[in-house]
Amino acid sequence: MSDSPLREDARTWREALDRFIDAQRPAPLPDKDALDPRQNAQRRVTGGVLLQFFDFLEKTASEELYPQLAEHPLPERVFVFVTDEAGYCAATELMDLSTPQATCVLKEEWREAIEDPVFEDDETYIHHYQFWSVWHRNIPETWDVPELEPGTEYWLHEEGFALADGAGRGAQHLWRWNGTELSLVEETMTSWTS
Repeated sequence: MSDSPLREDARTWREALDRFIDAQRPAPLPDKDALDPRQNAQRRVTGGVLLQFFDFLEKTASEELYPQLAEHPLPERVFVFVTDEAGYCAATELMDLSTPQATCVLKEEWREAIEDPVFEDDETYIHHYQFWSVWHRNIPETWDVPELEPGTEYWLHEEGFALADGAGRGAQHLWRWNGTELSLVEETMTSWTS
């Protein structure tokens, strides 16, 4: 018998997710020393928002604020952190990934899992809850952003959480990388709450 507070159905869901990810992941993920300077800067930002999320869970994520949690309490479900390689390195520093209660998956792996017809993606958040922090360069053409200096590039940081069906929030933040430093250009370019 396990000491884990996870419900049996959540444990079964986690095992199915692990099997799916193990079949998709071609090689071990890099450690912090293998990150390039930009990824290392992104790792630090991701670690900061992950810590903010943990603080939010501890102080704010209550049944009063989110009545949906009464029927499916967070400790009984799997925590899924969806991120990129830099975020995975942050997770290894800040989370106990050996516990059945928490896992970290790459955004591509998660996308493949939820699009797979065989994997039960738990879109109503009965077996899991999630936090995501991902970086990419797909800046919407409708955004009015300043021209970049040569050697500089924009990066979009998307982060948010879903605790239950209709209980979450997300935001997109615009950052600039100049080859040596990552700097925030605009916090909360877009946001949503449910």
